[in-house]
Amino acid sequence: MKKFNISPWLVLLVVGAVFPGCSSSTDAPDLPTIVPPVSTSPSITHENAVLANIPQTAIDQAIATLHIAYQHTSHGSQIITGMNSLEAFPAFADKYSWDDSGQNSAALDLDDLGIPGCADLSQGDSIDSHGVTPWVTATRELLNNASNSHINVVLWSWCSINGHNAQRYVDNMEILIGEYPDVAFVFMTGHAQGQGVDLTVDGVHYNNQLIRNHCQSKGRWLFDFADIESYNPDGEYFWDQNMQDNLDYGGGNWASQWCAANEGSLLEQLATGNAVDGYGGCQGCAHSSSPQEANLNCVLKGSAAWYLWARLAGWNPQ
Repeated sequence: MKKFNISPWLVLLVVGAVFPGCSSSTDAPDLPTIVPPVSTSPSITHENAVLANIPQTAIDQAIATLHIAYQHTSHGSQIITGMNSLEAFPAFADKYSWDDSGQNSAALDLDDLGIPGCADLSQGDSIDSHGVTPWVTATRELLNNASNSHINVVLWSWCSINGHNAQRYVDNMEILIGEYPDVAFVFMTGHAQGQGVDLTVDGVHYNNQLIRNHCQSKGRWLFDFADIESYNPDGEYFWDQNMQDNLDYGGGNWASQWCAANEGSLLEQLATGNAVDGYGGCQGCAHSSSPQEANLNCVLKGSAAWYLWARLAGWNPQ
C-alpha cells in the first residue's frame, strides 16, 4: 500500500476497555473544574455529530490520506456500528464508505480490530515488563512493523472507564506522543454508567474530567465519547440525570423521546429506518440497542467519527 505523508502525521489512540472492576489509582491528582471544550480545541464533542457540517472535500481528503487501525471491545464498537449505518443509508450512496481491508481506494481505510497484543485499555490498565501499559507495548509493535508504515491513525476505545487509573492513561499516552513525534494521538473518554457528575476519585466522571483537563492543557486531540452521548440533537443535557449507557435517564430514554418528537428527521430515520426503503435502521448498537431508538447513540458517534476523520486529514472548520 502506498505510504501517504500527512502533516502532521496522525495516530489516533482512542483507548478501549471491556471489563469493569479493574484496578484503581493510588495517587490521585488534584482535579480542577473543567471548562467545556472551546471551539478552537481539538476536541470532538456532541456539537460535532452533525454530518451536514462536514464538506465533501474534507470527506474526500480523509478517504485519500488516512489509514486507521482500531482496537476495541463492545462499547468501542459503537463507533463502527454508527459508521455502518451511515454507509448503508440509501440517500448517502457511497459517501461514507469505509473498508476494513484497505483495498478500496474510494473508501476510508479502517482496519477494525487491527491491533493485536492487548484487548482494550481496561484490560491494559497495568504496567508490563517494559515499564509501560500493555496497550503502549501493542501500539509500539504495530507502528514499528515496517509493513504497517502506512498506518497514520491508531484508535483504541474505553469500555468501562470506572475504577481505572486515568492518570496512568494520560501519562502513557504522552510516552507514545514523545516516541512518535510524527504521529498525533487522540484521547478518549468513557461511557455513562449512571454516576452522573460524581467526582469520586477513579469514578467515571472523575476520569473523564481528568482526561479532558489533560487534553485541553496540552492541546491534544480528544474524541469525547461521553460528551457525545450526554446531549440529544437539540442540545439538552442528560449526563447529570443518572444516565445509563443505553441513554436511559431519570425521565425515560432520551433517544426514544427525541425520535418521537422528530419523526421523519434524518437522524430519526438513521436510527429507526422509519419510512426508508431498503434500510432497516441502525442495528446492534452495543449496550444501546433497546429500545430501537437508542441506536441513535451509535448514529451520533459514527457521525462524530467522520468529523474527526475530516479534522485529522487537515480540515479546519474555522
